[in-house]
Amino acid sequence: GGGNRPRQGADLRTSLSIDLQDAYDGVETKMTITRPEACPDCDGSGHPPDADVETCPECNGQGQTTTVQQTPFGRMQQTQTCRRCGGEGELYDETCSTCRGEGIVEEEATLSVDVPPGIRDGQTLRMEREGAPGENGGPKGDLLIEISIDPHDEFERDGDDLHYQHAVSFPQAVFGDTVTIETLDGTVEFDVPEGTQSGERFRLKGKGMPRLRRRGDGDLYVTVQIVTPQEMNAEQKEALKAFAEAGGDEVEVKEGFFEKIKNSL
Repeated sequence: GGGNRPRQGADLRTSLSIDLQDAYDGVETKMTITRPEACPDCDGSGHPPDADVETCPECNGQGQTTTVQQTPFGRMQQTQTCRRCGGEGELYDETCSTCRGEGIVEEEATLSVDVPPGIRDGQTLRMEREGAPGENGGPKGDLLIEISIDPHDEFERDGDDLHYQHAVSFPQAVFGDTVTIETLDGTVEFDVPEGTQSGERFRLKGKGMPRLRRRGDGDLYVTVQIVTPQEMNAEQKEALKAFAEAGGDEVEVKEGFFEKIKNSL
């Protein structure tokens, strides 16, 4: 009967936390979950192999029962799984003591999960046939793993792009310099132009996250923050004073300078 046809098992859900470096590189990691499995003692049947069996008198071995009702619209026929035998069409005089007749037990399973490079926070990986066991010989369901990416101390992610703040000294900003930055793919150098303002942002093309299942990489945006020294020796103070005097009584500040500082905070 239809009640005995194979049915696929239910999908299971779990979560996995990784760091941003693993999301960049991709990682193969182990995880342990507790999931339903077919009882090993009865092979999922719910009864011992030598249990006596009889045809279910409720459904006559069909695994389904049919009820007919007379309604104002005519005769209505409803077919459903037999409640007495659970759709098996047979009854047994014993039940498995391990699973108490359910055919299912909870077991721990250790799985190897392959996380692809470029995966984003909240995306789900599907592991086929790693879910709950099927019924009547049906296949297992799937395991759905939601990925959670831990915040990084230095990089902020925006899609496939990364954002980073880099501190430079006042002389570096005034005269320009080549600085070195640690990225998720090693160190890179980029030029801070002469006259750089605090809060200016620079784009390092292709230095962001890998694009999942696509070619290329996102970009890395570096925001420059100018660090003002809290303590200066006499020579430094004298040099700064001479710098101010060389520019006149007032140091000209172009419109938008303070707005850049505010936006960089």
